Amino acid sequence: ENVAFVTEQFLPRRQDAVFSDPFVFQTSATNQHIRARLIMLSPFPSDIVGPLAKSVAYLSSRFGSIKAEVFRTPGAENHFFRLHIFACSAGVKITLPPSFRGIVSINDYEGLRRRREIRCGRAFNERVRRGFIRFGCCALENDDEVFIHAEGKIELMLRTEGNRVWSRMDRGMQKIFQRRL
Repeated sequence: ENVAFVTEQFLPRRQDAVFSDPFVFQTSATNQHIRARLIMLSPFPSDIVGPLAKSVAYLSSRFGSIKAEVFRTPGAENHFFRLHIFACSAGVKITLPPSFRGIVSINDYEGLRRRREIRCGRAFNERVRRGFIRFGCCALENDDEVFIHAEGKIELMLRTEGNRVWSRMDRGMQKIFQRRL
């Protein structure tokens, strides 16, 4: 299977720094599936002053599926993100951190829902029911944002709390997290 594996760490930046030098992470593939791990890190103590900008990531595959996992390290609760996913001819699976709060916008949401091509995990549905996750509305400043354009099935999940996360990560990722803590 032709798969592009991507891991990116996002260090939060103050909003005033982003206006002069925006940073956007982007991965595009034509004939590959994309497996991405996106890690929202906590800010340095000196960067806590002032509002933080959202970290932005674009994942796009013309003929492959996209599987994205978003991690939020302890202390990064106010490090919000904007994730754009384009799977032009395949499906998408997204696993979000348990603290995800914000919007999910899906192209042709009603049509996909009628055809039962959107599947949400139990914890995800619970956060929707409690109002922490909203579909297809405007994002607030302190909302996470996920935008999906996919021609295949869409699966949305929240990572359940616990040590399952550590067992799924390789040793290198564990070492990075442990150094930050």
